[in-house]
Amino acid sequence: MAVKPDEKAGEKPVATDATKAAKATDAKATAAKATDATKDAKASGTKAVKAAADAKPAAKPAAKEAKSAARAARAAETKDTKAADTKAKADAKPAAKADAKPATKADSKDAKDAKPSTKEARAAAKDPRAIEVINQQGEQIGTTKLAESIFAVTPHIHIMHEVCRAQMAAARQGTHDTKTRGQVRGGGKKPYRQKGTGRARQGTIRAPQYAGGGVVFGPHPRSYAFKVNNREVKLAMRSALSAKRAEGALFVVDSFDFEKPSTRQAADILTALDLQGRLTIVIADNDVNAFLSFRNISRVRVIAVSESNTYDFIDNRNLVLTKAALKRIEEVLQ
Repeated sequence: MAVKPDEKAGEKPVATDATKAAKATDAKATAAKATDATKDAKASGTKAVKAAADAKPAAKPAAKEAKSAARAARAAETKDTKAADTKAKADAKPAAKADAKPATKADSKDAKDAKPSTKEARAAAKDPRAIEVINQQGEQIGTTKLAESIFAVTPHIHIMHEVCRAQMAAARQGTHDTKTRGQVRGGGKKPYRQKGTGRARQGTIRAPQYAGGGVVFGPHPRSYAFKVNNREVKLAMRSALSAKRAEGALFVVDSFDFEKPSTRQAADILTALDLQGRLTIVIADNDVNAFLSFRNISRVRVIAVSESNTYDFIDNRNLVLTKAALKRIEEVLQ
C-alpha cells in the first residue's frame, strides 16, 4: 500500500526530534565522562605533588649526610697529606744540614776566607755607595763612601757631548791663514789690453783663477771657542764620573809614594794594579814626583786634580783617582 505524501511529511519531523534527543544524550554522557576523567587526573596530580612534597624532607637529610661524609673524607685525606709532608720535611732537614756543613776543616777555612775580613769590607758589600780603596801594590786596604750626588746620577749624554765639543774647540789654535788676491805679491800690471785679443778681460795675474793667485773664502785666524755655562760643566763631570762608576772602570788608590821621579817604579805600580788599555790618573796638585813618573808612560795621561775635566774623565778605559783627588773633586762638584 502506497504511502501518501501527507503521511510522509508527517513522519519526518518525528524522526528528526528523536535523533536530536539521542545525540544530545550521547554528548552529555561524553562530557560527563571527560569531566570525571579530568577530576581523576587532577586528583592523581595532587597526590603526586603531595608524594613529592612528602619525599623532599626525607631526601634532604640524606643529601646532607652524603655531603658531610664527603667533607669528612676530604679533611681526612688533607690531614694525612700534611702529616706525610711534615714527616718528609723533618726527614730532609738533617740531610740538608749535613750537606750544608763544610765537609772538612779546609772547606771551613776557605768559607771563612771568602767572607769579608774587615768591618769596612762587610759594610762595602752591603752599601752600594762604598768603593774599595787599594794601595799601589793592588791590595785592598779599606773602603770609602762616594757622594751619591756625584757618582750615582743618570748620565746626561747631551751635556757631556756639548762640554767635550767646547773643550776640543777651545783647544784649537785657529792660526790658519790664506792670502786673498790683495795680499799676494805681484800682479800689479794688467796682463794684456782690454779689447781686441778675443780673450776674456783680465786685470791681474794674481786673480783666483790663476795659479799662484789669491784664495777665495779661505780660512783666516780666529777663535773656535764658545761659551758653556758652569752648571753644565759640573753636570757633565758628574755624569762622566757616574758613568765610570756604573761601568766598574773607576778605581781609588790611597796614594802614590815616590821618593824621587821614577818611570820604572810607575810602570811596576801599573802592573800591580793590573790596569789595561788607556788610563787617566788624577793626582793631587802638589804630587810632583808622581806626575813626573807617570807622564812618560805611553797610553797613560796624568793630570792634577785642578785640571780635571769631562774629556779626560771619559777619554780612557779606566779612571784612577787618589784619595786626596777624590776628596777635592767632591768638594768642588757638590
